[in-house]
Amino acid sequence: MKTTTGPSPGPDKGASLLAGFEDVVVRPRRDMPIWRQIYAHILGLIESDFLTAGSQLPGENHMAEKLGVTRITLRRALQELQREGHLTARKGVGIFVRSLPSVFTVRDDRPFLENFNGGGKEVVTQTLVLCRETVTSDAARRLSLAADAEIIRLCRIRSADGHPLYVNTKLFPASRFPDFESVYRRQQSVTDVFRAHGIIKYHRHETRVSGGFAAPDEADMLKLTPGTPVFRVNALNHDERSQPIEWTLGCWPLTSVEFVF
Repeated sequence: MKTTTGPSPGPDKGASLLAGFEDVVVRPRRDMPIWRQIYAHILGLIESDFLTAGSQLPGENHMAEKLGVTRITLRRALQELQREGHLTARKGVGIFVRSLPSVFTVRDDRPFLENFNGGGKEVVTQTLVLCRETVTSDAARRLSLAADAEIIRLCRIRSADGHPLYVNTKLFPASRFPDFESVYRRQQSVTDVFRAHGIIKYHRHETRVSGGFAAPDEADMLKLTPGTPVFRVNALNHDERSQPIEWTLGCWPLTSVEFVF
């Protein structure tokens, strides 16, 4: 997967960010534990735009020293902010304020990139799984298939500017797409697969969006803290004859996207 990261803050930038932690007094209180006071302070810095979207927080050692607390106490506050989607941790790089959400417009017969507005972000697709297997009972019901039918399973991650944005599993009736693999590998485009098999127009029959919390496997793929709020998408596409051709189950970090219908 192609990954890009922004430059680390220089000394001046790091010093200015640390200024947000100067002269902050945290002490035990009956109504609010120390870690919660730190949580509220950092959230205030984010909401006031002192810590702007995409900016990197100072290192844990520096923040803990300025606040006069242990790293364990600080980390609890940071983890809560990550779970709520305000911050994101990049392994080996640091902790960042979540960027402003991208916009995904749900429209008929349009590929992902035509529906996605990431404000100029570079979107990269990584295919994790592409295989044929026997249909499950749920997929058979959704795709109107016999219990012993074959399906094609496609699992992918979309990243924007190197940050995982969306992970999904797509299921297709294998009998409709005998050349799925060879066509898909050219451009990693499902729309191209449809067109190559005579499906020029298709429409979104149903889209269900629900809230939840990232399971360990989802958190690992999206580089989130387990339990971070997420959107889950359950969508079904039909061809021009109203026959089901694609069932998608997807997961987005809650703060990463705004859906437009």
